[in-house]
Amino acid sequence: MSAARAVYFVNGSISSWRVLIAAREKGLAFEPRRLRVMREPRETRAPEFLALNPRGQAPVLVEPDGTVMNESLAILTYLEMRYPDPPLLPPLAEPGALARALALAQESEATACVYDPLESLFEAGREALSPDRRAAVLGALSGVERELALWEARAQKTRFIASDAFTLADCAFYPVLAYMQRRGLSLAGHPALDAYERRVRSRPSAVASYPEGWSHDRARPDLFAAARALAAST
Repeated sequence: MSAARAVYFVNGSISSWRVLIAAREKGLAFEPRRLRVMREPRETRAPEFLALNPRGQAPVLVEPDGTVMNESLAILTYLEMRYPDPPLLPPLAEPGALARALALAQESEATACVYDPLESLFEAGREALSPDRRAAVLGALSGVERELALWEARAQKTRFIASDAFTLADCAFYPVLAYMQRRGLSLAGHPALDAYERRVRSRPSAVASYPEGWSHDRARPDLFAAARALAAST
């Protein structure tokens, strides 16, 4: 008898969130194995997990046949190639649509990287930031606005982010957007993105994958408010 499929994940992690949504969109049975990282020792540093991924990072997918995959965007592509039904990418006969979905999935990572410096405000008050970190936070604040303008224009054109069909691009991008909302981002000035976020969040895969203990209300601390206050004081 083969072992069960397993997804090792960190609750609230963008990367983990992507894989949980995609696996559920595919209708794949799996055992979710949550790893705790907010206390020491981190479970991602346990020897048994490092044997799966020496980098000590989630998510990790372990297949019933023993295949092990890490890196969220790679896992999304793997799932589509190995389990093509139901499809989460346009067919090869539609190369333009296929290229768009793949490119936007990858671009979602760029948006997450633009946001990332704001996380330093979660760990320390703005007074504790070094000059370099302060500059990075201010750059991230304006960078996120540029990113939102780009994605807003896309969301105005199609029902989902790459097309009228839900694709891997949505599995990749929606967690980035929802995570930033958790950290205080308001979509009030981006109506198409706001409608898109609500549309995706209602899908069964997204409902089942929403981080445990989270609500759709903005949490405290509000990192975007803290970044704006930093900008005003500079």
